Amino acid sequence: MKLTILGSGTYQPELERHGSAFLIETTKSKICFDFGRGAIEQLLKIGVHVNQIDAVFISHWHGDHVADLIPLLQITISPPYNYGHGHSPERTKPLKISGPVETLDEIKRLVKVIHENEELNHLEIKELKDGDNIDLSDCQIKAYVSKHNDNLTPMCYRLEAEGKIFAYSGDSVESDGLRKAIKNADVAVVEASWPAEVKPRTHLTGDRAGKIAKENGVKKLIITHMSPLYMKEFDPKKETEEAFSKEVIVAKDLMAIEI
Repeated sequence: MKLTILGSGTYQPELERHGSAFLIETTKSKICFDFGRGAIEQLLKIGVHVNQIDAVFISHWHGDHVADLIPLLQITISPPYNYGHGHSPERTKPLKISGPVETLDEIKRLVKVIHENEELNHLEIKELKDGDNIDLSDCQIKAYVSKHNDNLTPMCYRLEAEGKIFAYSGDSVESDGLRKAIKNADVAVVEASWPAEVKPRTHLTGDRAGKIAKENGVKKLIITHMSPLYMKEFDPKKETEEAFSKEVIVAKDLMAIEI
């Protein structure tokens, strides 16, 4: 099982960091967690066409986590299903998109923008509840409600395949859902947006990400979604390592990690 970091940044535009997006490849599946700005371009750089993506799991509906859903949906739903151009892989089965309770309405809004009608052609949409299990061909994903902004119902995810566990926090602070998602994970991608001195209420810091990872037996911690301020004027890796003694990796776009 392989993780490729498509986007490790925030909503702030940066040349070297794109919006949140993470690709997991198992023996039979290609799965994206979030689909922020630049995800399609980043996939093309590693030789993956969007028609090869089996499923997308959305953590929450903030723009930096879903911006590239618009072109993804346009590619997927535009008739005919198979253009037969021969220069790109054809989608042979519906694209699965899963996310929080508002996901169906949000997808419909995006489809209305890019298409003359609201038919969800070649899509399978699933709204998730806390503790839901989703079975794909060779892996299982578990969804848990986490905490971010008060007006959202954000999700974090736990993927189990090939005897390994991958976890993704989305944007989050400490919560029971996040603890369940990352418990004993071989690799956990956890946001660490701000330095400790900012005292963020809706995001984690490096030391807080490290602490919750340590408390829940994470084996390898990847910190992501750091603000440009955090990256340029502080040392998020050092702050995280003060709380987490195992391997800490600072996420970088197009970084590939075997799990």
